Amino acid sequence: EEGFLNGLRPQEKLTVDQWADKYRVLSSRGSSEPGKFRSSRTPYIVEVMRELSTDSPTQRVVLMFAAQLAKTETMNNWIGYCIDYAPAPMLLIQPSLAMAQRLSKQRLEPMLQETPCLAEKIPPARSRDSGNTMFSKDFPGGIMVLTGANSAVGLRSMPCRYIFMDEIDAFPPDLDNEGDAVSLAEKRTMTYSRRKILMPSTPTIKDFSRIEQEYLESDQRRYYVPCVH
Repeated sequence: EEGFLNGLRPQEKLTVDQWADKYRVLSSRGSSEPGKFRSSRTPYIVEVMRELSTDSPTQRVVLMFAAQLAKTETMNNWIGYCIDYAPAPMLLIQPSLAMAQRLSKQRLEPMLQETPCLAEKIPPARSRDSGNTMFSKDFPGGIMVLTGANSAVGLRSMPCRYIFMDEIDAFPPDLDNEGDAVSLAEKRTMTYSRRKILMPSTPTIKDFSRIEQEYLESDQRRYYVPCVH
């Protein structure tokens, strides 16, 4: 009876940053400040997270950021929000399969285990029939697949609503003569009218950088810090 009544209740309206402030728990394995996540500590990613929320019409979010500016935590908050609040198939792409494996082990697993609402949906990988492996994680309403931009098979494998492409400046320019890895990945979302694509990357060489090209095709928002004087 309680489950039936819960199903009748309207879903709480949340943006990604609100979800993170309410539910996200930072692991001591991946954060210098473990405990409850606070978006006030990194205010420059709040607008990014709002554009990744379901009530925003934005489909492609491009972050041309310097290193160590919370790109990964933005991704983690968005992934947690999607799993818990707006489940659908998602594809996470790292420059290589080895980096995808490292992301899964060092960043995703601690978040999934230590954020209670996510731990309920994705049992630990050591559980029998958990649907949780290094490169694939099942949850109610969707699945998360991790792959490398150096794997053409991984980029062709599934239709998905959400795509995260990390450090695209390190992606191969042509993958097995099938074209650009970013374009190949984006084709996976064509059947979804409310898709979301997140592309964060540190830029490399000016005028040759892929993230710079993506940024110039965006509305080119910047975060301005007021002078203290």
